[in-house]
Amino acid sequence: MRPIQLHHRRRDAPIKPFLIDGRRGAFTLAELAIVLLIMSVFTAVAAPAFLDSLLFHRVESAARRVKTDLELARHSARLKSASRSVAFTGSSYTLPGIKSLDDPTAVYTVDLAASPFELDSLVADFNNTTMVSFDGYGTPSSGGTVILTAKAHQATVTLNTTTGEVTITTNHPNGGAAQVDAP
Repeated sequence: MRPIQLHHRRRDAPIKPFLIDGRRGAFTLAELAIVLLIMSVFTAVAAPAFLDSLLFHRVESAARRVKTDLELARHSARLKSASRSVAFTGSSYTLPGIKSLDDPTAVYTVDLAASPFELDSLVADFNNTTMVSFDGYGTPSSGGTVILTAKAHQATVTLNTTTGEVTITTNHPNGGAAQVDAP
């Protein structure tokens, strides 16, 4: 077995460009066209999966926002020992008695049809009403669900009547249903 010998370039030797038969090496137009064709095929295959994943994450993010805001109303009711409510109307909801994060003179309102969520529909059902209230102890007036939808993706936010805990269940058309975060 012979030892491997490394040849080092002298520091003062000029660097020569890659040469083939005395010509500078380069890619041909045909080679570049083939690479571009392969890249466009990969893009065409990956784009639908990427857009589907984007929709799923929008629905999941909106569900997390609803969950957090229900918990905010419950926490605020317990902190102030006063009733707090969350009212759902169309694709938005408000928390009366809580100031907006953007404008302290306005009521806290979230529109889930607007960016960044851009949902298709929101259906809230709290014992046949679209509003839930928390008393001064943080106990909800009723349990219920909020169903968020964007195309084939769906997430359900569930408020437990007894404990006031909020959970999220997602439904991905390709991956089935899963509970996002347990209480």
